[in-house]
Formats: sequence, structure tokens, C-alpha cells
Amino acid sequence: MRILIVKTSALGDIVHTFPVLAYLRDRVSGPLVIDWVVEARCAGLVDAHPLIDNVYTVDTRAWKHSLFSKKTWDAVGKFRREIRHAPYDVVFDLQGNTKSGLITATTRARSKVGFARSNVSEWPNLIFTYQHYDVNDRASIRSSYLDVVRAYFEDPVPYENIGVKLNISSEESAEIQDITRRHSSDPSPKILVCPGSAWENKRLPDDVLRDFLKEVQKELGCRFLFAWGSKEELGTCQELATHLPHSETLPKLSLRVLQNLMSELDLVVAMDSLPLHLAGSAGTPTFGLFGPSSAAKYMPEGPQHGAYQGSCPYGKTFKKRCPILRTCKTGACLRHKTSAQVSEAFHKWWKVACVGAGLTK
Repeated sequence: MRILIVKTSALGDIVHTFPVLAYLRDRVSGPLVIDWVVEARCAGLVDAHPLIDNVYTVDTRAWKHSLFSKKTWDAVGKFRREIRHAPYDVVFDLQGNTKSGLITATTRARSKVGFARSNVSEWPNLIFTYQHYDVNDRASIRSSYLDVVRAYFEDPVPYENIGVKLNISSEESAEIQDITRRHSSDPSPKILVCPGSAWENKRLPDDVLRDFLKEVQKELGCRFLFAWGSKEELGTCQELATHLPHSETLPKLSLRVLQNLMSELDLVVAMDSLPLHLAGSAGTPTFGLFGPSSAAKYMPEGPQHGAYQGSCPYGKTFKKRCPILRTCKTGACLRHKTSAQVSEAFHKWWKVACVGAGLTK
């Protein structure tokens, strides 16, 4: 069977789709080829997944800005020829917007599967998919993707994802060993902290995060490793490390190296951001910090994962993300919270869910 997944972006949403790959390999009998269409800027993450056979890239952002150039139309034509060459049995459009619908329409697949009208991101997508499935909007985002695929195969049996390690080179493996070796003589828990997020309103204030981490270190006797992706985040990590003994700010790591490193550590603390979801995909326990997005929808699943959910003082409610996530001028659902509030949520989760995890003083 030949299957194509259309999930072009963004990085975090791509990670949420990874359980579909494990499901297909586990539940589909006979020879199986799984290919994926993704934006070029996200391709490295998909290409590193061990269950993917072929990756097709699009660069719609560049194409849109140079719509009438020969280079753009040559690239579009090349992609169209490649995608039509493979005789897919089924395409799963798990993006659900107009762009992904156009990509799906380009294929010659016998079955083109997507979300029902009640779930689809943009209604024109419905024109390009033939089989539409409703999913529970209140279930986790990973379950939503899985449920579409399970419905197509008429599979009533729930699927529990066991996680994945992304492919890395021998040089990258040595890079991870260098990091872990530096702390190998210390038996205390190693906790990775990722303070950044693409959206400012998803970030906990630095001073609140610092005081919260002090409480965690006091309780667990742990070491912190700080990971970053931008110069601003690097500065935040370096400042936090000065206030927390036995801490280290890591060099900049690729996503696949970061994910493999996470699997060697005891816990990851992060905002609702790509690092949190990478840790979940690696099976590492996590504690996520959520404000203008729903922990119930986006946090990794399982008792080894905890979260703090901020509340909106303006009465905004949502199933997925706050409708004013990008425009709220105060970000009060996280930025007006105290370290005591976050610490209380952490301690409550820790005592209930992680007593047996081995992360004790």
C-alpha cells in the first residue's frame, strides 16, 4: 500500500502528526510505503523520522512572493510531476486548509481523505477531499489526526503511541554523548528547560520562571540544562543559569539532536512550543506551561506529563487556542501569573504522577 500524508506545517503540528506514522506501520498489513509533503523550511524534521520513505517539499511562501517568475513555475511543475508519478492508494490531508487541498488534488490517489466540515481549518479544503471524517474537537490534537486515519481503516481499536527517536548521524550522537558525559558522575535528576516560544504571549516572564525553577531545584535537587533557538532565548538561558547552581546553557542544537538528547534526560520543562512536543515524541516526561492555548488539547499525553494552565482575566474561552493569542496586549493568562501558582501546579502533579519515576533527591 502506498500512502501520502499532506501536513505541510508548522513544526509543532508536524510532531503532533508523528503518531500516525507508528499507527500505519503497526496496523496496516502487507508492504507499505509512507511519503510526506511538507514545507521546505520544515523538511529536516520530517526527513529525520525513521518511518518515512520519501519527503516531497513545497515552498509556498517563496512561490507566493515570486508568483510570476520562471523559477517559481519550474519548481511548481517539478513538484507536480513528482507527486503525480507515484500511484498512491490514499492521501491523508491532515492540514485541512486550501493550500493542502490543492496539493491533495494534484495527486492521482484513489482515496483522498480529510476532515469533515465541522473540523476542517478552511472550508475550500472539502472540495479536494472525497472522504470526510468528524473528530472530537475536545480530544488531544494527536488523537484528532489519528482518528481520521483510524476512521478510514474502520479501526475501532484505540492506538497508544510509544514515541520515536529521530535519525541522527554518528557525529550528532557523539555531540549528545559529550553533553551527557559532563553530568554522568552526578546522580541528581537532569532537567532540560526551554524558555522560548515563537509567540510572546505563550512565554512565562523570566523572573517568574526563575523563581519557579528555584522551587523545583529545592524539591528535586536537580541540575538544569538550558536549550535555546534564538539570540534572545540564549540571553534568557544564560541569565537563568546564573541564578541556578549547577546549570548549563547548551550550544545551539538541531531539532533532531535536541530530541535525541531529551530521551537521555529526566524531565523537560517548556512553554507550549516545539521543544515540549519534541520531548513528548521522545517519551520523556514533561511539564508544560500553557496560557493562551489549551493544555488538554496540546500537552503530551500520559501521566508522566503535567502542565500549568493559565486563566484569562477577560473571560475568553476556547477549545484550542485563544482567538486573541497574537493580538492580546497584556498576555495576562501567563504574564500576570506568579511563581507560587506555577509551583503549586507542578508539586501537585509531581506528587500524584511522578513519585515512581525515580526523580527523587
